[in-house]
Amino acid sequence: MSLPGSRPDILRTANVPGPSPVGGSKGGTQDRFVQNLDEFEFQAAHYNVACAHACLGNVGDAVNNLQKAFEYGFDNFATVRADPDLGNLEGTREFDALMKKWDPKSRGIMGLFGK
Repeated sequence: MSLPGSRPDILRTANVPGPSPVGGSKGGTQDRFVQNLDEFEFQAAHYNVACAHACLGNVGDAVNNLQKAFEYGFDNFATVRADPDLGNLEGTREFDALMKKWDPKSRGIMGLFGK
């Protein structure tokens, strides 16, 4: 998945012989400016893709994208359970296993002591 992001970065693409554009030293680099996704944008992208797959009935792809959203730090499990776009996942074996792994409330009282 390739999306424009809000985090700027500079990629060095080549070393250039000759005088440096900065002055005083020899050589320099060629670079290009890129925009990368930050962690929140990765969370949102994977969450929204999960919603789209769930609406289409693709349970496996939806759960995989929810897993990626969780790995990037998405932790609003109440939203996941209440989102009507993810309603097709409720009660499936894959979704229940994912929520049990990530949502402390899914693990009962012992879930208070970590993953």
